[in-house]
Amino acid sequence: MYTDDIFLFHDEVKDDLKFYGISSVRMKIMISLNDGPKKTKQLRKLTGIQPSTIIHGINELVKQKIVLKEEDTYYLSEIGRILVPKYIDMIKSMVILKNSQNLWLKHEIDAIPHHLLMEIGDLSNSQLIESDNTDIFKTHGNFVNMVSQSENIRGVSTVFHPDFVGVFRKIIDKNSEIKVELILTDEVLKKTIMSIHKTNLKDLIRWVSKKNLILWRLNEDAKVGFTVTDNFLSLGLYKKNGTYDSLRDLISEHPDAIAWGNKLFDYYQKKADKIELKRLDKLISILI
Repeated sequence: MYTDDIFLFHDEVKDDLKFYGISSVRMKIMISLNDGPKKTKQLRKLTGIQPSTIIHGINELVKQKIVLKEEDTYYLSEIGRILVPKYIDMIKSMVILKNSQNLWLKHEIDAIPHHLLMEIGDLSNSQLIESDNTDIFKTHGNFVNMVSQSENIRGVSTVFHPDFVGVFRKIIDKNSEIKVELILTDEVLKKTIMSIHKTNLKDLIRWVSKKNLILWRLNEDAKVGFTVTDNFLSLGLYKKNGTYDSLRDLISEHPDAIAWGNKLFDYYQKKADKIELKRLDKLISILI
């Protein structure tokens, strides 16, 4: 859609935008009704707004046909059921972008597909972990602690960290039922194999043969690094200068964020090639 079209549409609905957005009372009423019909008493309990103020706000929403009334119960009209989820998503998106500005500003976001950027509100219940001079290993230590308590680990890594081989070794050795899926770039895959001592390469082969470890090769330089497990999402981005920002890590244990992370992993999995055992053996023989 062309920008000129949006401008024309804006002029057509600008008064409506002001109406919906200018009043926190109306917004809270609409959000409260999003999950079902409510009476005035219920709305007061949810919003903390006085009944007289609620009634005034509802009357305005009824005039706009956003809210309908049946006896003493209020509910969203069909129009309201379409509009309100969009407002909720906008609020959630604004929260995540405001609370983690240091991750998004001056960082690469093109590695996140457009449809998931449009669902960025799913990360609203996240915390930005930042290392500083008093604790330069804060992000790394927090990540290792969380991933060590996880199962069904899925990750995309475009940077190499020597500690991760030992971390994942401990995780797999501790739980024979664990499943780890890693999508690695060519360079990271090669460095990972070369960092493993010759006597431990048999463990790598054993993990792959038993499906504890599934490796994928990504043939592109994606500017992102993330891990999603059964209980958390960890997301890191590259700076505009092309270096990975190891000092910042967005962490969330919320189901919405975990679901978002799995969608991102699925996106990259479709672009990657699975490394079968024979191919891994051949690669090891070349590198070692």
